Amino acid sequence: MRLHELIAATLPVVGVALAANARPYPPPDSHLQSTNFLDHESYLDSLDDHQWYLDNIPFIDVPDKSLQDVYYYRTSVTKRHLEWAHEGHGWMVTEFIHPVSWASKFQTIPDSAPHHVVELRWLRDPNYVKDLIEQYTRGGVEKLSGISYTHYMHRAMLEHAQATGDIPFLTSQLSGMIAMYNLWNTTIDNSTGLYHRIPLLDAQEYSLPGYLVGGPGESPMQEWNDFGLTAAQGGGNDYALIRDGPETYRPSFNAYMVANARAISTVASLAGNDSLAEAWSDYADDLYSRMEDMLYSDELNFWIDVVEGSDLRCEGRQLIGYFPYRLDVGTNETKLRGLEAGLTSEHLLTEYGPTTLEQDNPYYTEFKNTTNCCVWNGQSWPFSTSVYLGTLARIARDGLSDIITPAFFNQEMSKYTRTNYKDGVPYTAESHYPTIDMWSGDTTNHSENYLHSTYMDNVFTNFFGIIPSLDDNFVMKPLVPPDSEWSYFMIENLPYHGSLLTLVWDQDGTHYDCGGNNSAGLSLYSNGTLFHHQPHLGPVNATLPFDTAAAAQHLASKPQWQNILANPNVPWAGYPNVSTSWCLNPDGDDCLYPAWKMNDGLLWYDTTPDNRWTNNQSYSPYSVLDLRFARPRKISSLSLAVFADSDRGGVVACPEGLRIADGRDNQTVAFRQPWTDCVPNALNTVFFSDPARRSGPNITTPMGDDHDEAYTLETDHLQVTLSDRLRYTTAISEIQVWVAPEPGPRYEAEDGLLGAFIGGFQGEAVGMNGNFEAGGVRLGPGGWVELGDLRTQDGEAGRKELSVIGGGEGTVEVQVNWLSNTTVEFAGNGSRSVEVDMLRGGNVVTIFQTGGMPFIDAIVVGE
Repeated sequence: MRLHELIAATLPVVGVALAANARPYPPPDSHLQSTNFLDHESYLDSLDDHQWYLDNIPFIDVPDKSLQDVYYYRTSVTKRHLEWAHEGHGWMVTEFIHPVSWASKFQTIPDSAPHHVVELRWLRDPNYVKDLIEQYTRGGVEKLSGISYTHYMHRAMLEHAQATGDIPFLTSQLSGMIAMYNLWNTTIDNSTGLYHRIPLLDAQEYSLPGYLVGGPGESPMQEWNDFGLTAAQGGGNDYALIRDGPETYRPSFNAYMVANARAISTVASLAGNDSLAEAWSDYADDLYSRMEDMLYSDELNFWIDVVEGSDLRCEGRQLIGYFPYRLDVGTNETKLRGLEAGLTSEHLLTEYGPTTLEQDNPYYTEFKNTTNCCVWNGQSWPFSTSVYLGTLARIARDGLSDIITPAFFNQEMSKYTRTNYKDGVPYTAESHYPTIDMWSGDTTNHSENYLHSTYMDNVFTNFFGIIPSLDDNFVMKPLVPPDSEWSYFMIENLPYHGSLLTLVWDQDGTHYDCGGNNSAGLSLYSNGTLFHHQPHLGPVNATLPFDTAAAAQHLASKPQWQNILANPNVPWAGYPNVSTSWCLNPDGDDCLYPAWKMNDGLLWYDTTPDNRWTNNQSYSPYSVLDLRFARPRKISSLSLAVFADSDRGGVVACPEGLRIADGRDNQTVAFRQPWTDCVPNALNTVFFSDPARRSGPNITTPMGDDHDEAYTLETDHLQVTLSDRLRYTTAISEIQVWVAPEPGPRYEAEDGLLGAFIGGFQGEAVGMNGNFEAGGVRLGPGGWVELGDLRTQDGEAGRKELSVIGGGEGTVEVQVNWLSNTTVEFAGNGSRSVEVDMLRGGNVVTIFQTGGMPFIDAIVVGE
């Protein structure tokens, strides 16, 4: 069976509609039977690359078209921010569309990472989130760059498991979770026992504490613009302090740490370590007690900031006061009444709110008083609003308040939906003015499609009221409007505990055609089979009709295919790399669309911000792309993300023709002239055919021919020739080469990551002092090479022998999962073995040069 036949064979019997372009690898959940009640393609008209959505997202159909349109747009935002980091390291999720210097490894930024985990847990490919999690627990994100932004990552990992049901994956992260948590010990004040951080590093610049100490002599600021005068002259503002804020005990940060400690306790209990679970639970309770004593204002009946050192109490409601409840911290009736008090038009409620600082505070600014992107003393921030909605939903669905009701939640959810627009179409940037329909943080080529918040998760867990849990029940407490307004809705193919769920609400049984099951009421399907029905829309508590543990493990056992062409260190570091015969530089200076953008792991199809190479203004009707790998690899296909803007008045269209050849001997393995099935703004996968079966070079590569098997080529050099369509130019956003994972036990050093950029190519290069040579990597002073996804023979945890094969003169430290180091010395070629603790699943092994110029050939994992 050919590779593309194998992929086609994995499609579910009741599957989704197919787009024209082939998949580069089988979807991991292809063994599941989905439903196809909705016409999925009809919801994707405004989106690119339809096949990705057909394979990855739950589809919704609702009466509120604004909510529906924003939902599909926000799925496209998550797609834009998926970065294939590197072979073995897998997927990463970015916050900014372009790399920024203050990001961490692979462009992750810790403050938004938990939002990414809870948002992307609703995509059907589980690897997006699992890879992100393991970069934090095993990939050394915070060890490499140092702690930066506060986060609730541990709690998010638990919430991820509640949706996926993959408890073994969760428990296998325990040691990494503890190590992550302990990195923050440097921020504890020994006298109070509380954690402190400047508001900037709590992701909220220009917060209230900065204004209260940013005036002359660290007094409250009196006038915003002091014209540069000294304190004696009536000025003296410290604008850097106003922006960054002082070291502060914040309810947001300390609530994160309480929730994170409780998450560790839960995971330890699941792992069978009761004493560890009790210790972390006790620590969380003690931290909460200290937090309540110092950070709760009896006068306001609300959580407040307190400046570390001076103990200055920042009396004023900020939206971070709603964060603890979302994390199940501070949920008693007193705290709930305090949350109610801020929900008025005098305090936090506006048309595009809520505001991040209450409006009756003297430091509230309706309109920004600086062009700086990030002002949190009043602007409406989706980052905070999405957390705030989670708090409202928890209160409303349990009927705990006469103010925070389902109707009130819907009002605020509707505002959030309305905020996610610009010029009449769905859009998200950084911050929004609270009272007018305009984004206040929206920098061109930087803020577009900003992923710093959730929306999908708010739709599923808040609005539809799905309450994920680790048990076998499906619980739902919907907050949708009354039947008179919402007589129908559908959620189709929602991933949950290794299954695909479809939820159909049809008040009178006439709105949807569900293959004969057109009953009035609420119907729930699992993998295409009806398992629950009730006549009215209301709370659901239904036992799932399958072994959830087995289903989750079946999904988790699917091999993760690897893109072996992506290199996050381009254009500076070695292999793999892409070069071209042309680059646009109209001023004779820098190349505007460099070739390395085709293998940086980032993929989107927007005109602005751009991320592509183009042969625009080339004097030749074709261009040649050279793809080189550090060693020969077995390859059966090539995927090209073809950018086109001819439908919006541009000059870029699908290429007229395509030729792919083995760069070593120029043998053609794929030829399309004309390339009639090229799909613009989509990933086009071209499978290879055997050049020995060709009568000549000008033969179109067969597609879907039962007599031709997929051809596998072993090479370290591919050459791609693209010919332009008449009157148009060609552009490629990304090239991907997907292969099945190599299971070990030998892992080649040249497949590894040679150092890294902290903050991408705008940031700091670390560990890149080395070279690919002679089938391995030679490390210079400070250099390191890292390999991901190293596994034991049975994939389980245990103490194993790790053999480092290499040579030269020098010493290295072998580090496993950024948790423990072992020194190895080389004096000539050979193998050096060390005993290491391997974790369940994929492990990250990093080899640091500590002396000489050692050569690393490979790593072998023993039995």
